[in-house]
Amino acid sequence: MKTLQKALLALTLVTQFPLSISAQEKDQQAWEKSPLSKFESRNLPLSQSDTVDFQISWIPFIGTNGLHSGNVVNRVSFNVLGGYSAGTASVELSGLFAVNRGNMQGVQLSGWFNHVGQAVDGVQLAGLFNSNLDQVKGVQLAGLGNFTIGEVDGIQLAGVMNFSPKSVSGAQISGVLNFAGGEVEGMQLAGVGNFAAKNIKGSQLSLVNFARKVDGFQLGLINYADSVGGVPVGLISIVKNGYLAVEVGATEILPLNLAIRSGKREFYTMLFAGIRPEIRSQAIWSFGYGVGTSPRLGQKTFLNIEGSTEQLSKGEVEALNLISRLYVGGEWQLAKGMAIYAGPTLNFRVYEAGYAGHPELFTYTQHKVRNERSYPDDIRSQWWTGFKAGFRFF
Repeated sequence: MKTLQKALLALTLVTQFPLSISAQEKDQQAWEKSPLSKFESRNLPLSQSDTVDFQISWIPFIGTNGLHSGNVVNRVSFNVLGGYSAGTASVELSGLFAVNRGNMQGVQLSGWFNHVGQAVDGVQLAGLFNSNLDQVKGVQLAGLGNFTIGEVDGIQLAGVMNFSPKSVSGAQISGVLNFAGGEVEGMQLAGVGNFAAKNIKGSQLSLVNFARKVDGFQLGLINYADSVGGVPVGLISIVKNGYLAVEVGATEILPLNLAIRSGKREFYTMLFAGIRPEIRSQAIWSFGYGVGTSPRLGQKTFLNIEGSTEQLSKGEVEALNLISRLYVGGEWQLAKGMAIYAGPTLNFRVYEAGYAGHPELFTYTQHKVRNERSYPDDIRSQWWTGFKAGFRFF
């Protein structure tokens, strides 16, 4: 009995005063010897971040850097699903996503997205989007979009949109839209629209292009700029400090034509339509497009050299009946904002000979077809000389 009492007393003393170091204390001592021991589980200032050569994780905080992932810059990082770190110094590969608090230098590839809290110097490749809160120097490639708060010095390539509120030096290429809030030096290429809030030195190619001052060229259906040092080419090109005129005139075929000429006198585009009312039948009408140049000859005189093509129809458009026209004429300014123009034209017509509903060409003038030829597939051509004259309003 006395022996049992002594054993219980000894067990009590051991429990209250352990003679060996507990497992918890061993873990604490091991952590204190670790190079990561100076970090707490919370994020520290990036200036206090440490760098490790390699890390691997499943998701943020479940990996070799543990709860201190946000305080470590990784040279080589592999994230099975996603990762979170203070930065990347060489390569980061992620199955889904990667988030860096600081800079990313090198290559960052993710299945879904990459986000960098500071600057990018290298290559970002993501299935959905790349975003960062500072400048980009290098290449961003994304399936949907690239977004940066700072300047871009390199290439942004996206399936939908590229965005930078500051300057871009390089290229923005997207399937839908490019936006630059600052200067652009290089190229913007988009499927729908390019927008440069300030000046661009280079080129814009899209359905719709917008910029302040263009030192280069714009190519699209609709172009707008305050001023253009190069050439805007489009269906409608509006230059605020450029050339814009409304034209009312006549040709040997149609007595009433209305045209809008926009761009620069060095190179402008024309969108026009015409009509010839008929008393006993449907109206004869046309619509077309052209380009031209208008060099100055004198203080109030200009030379016009233009090429255009129009579809001539009677009622509905039912068959090919194209008239291409070369015009060389003169323009004389009568007063501020008003001018008259006149000159000869050389006309070439291509039409479907088997269609009986083509309108008669000359009903109010005495012009005649000079030559006519036949081609396979029931196509014919004609040519003749004509005229063009009227008024312009600026």
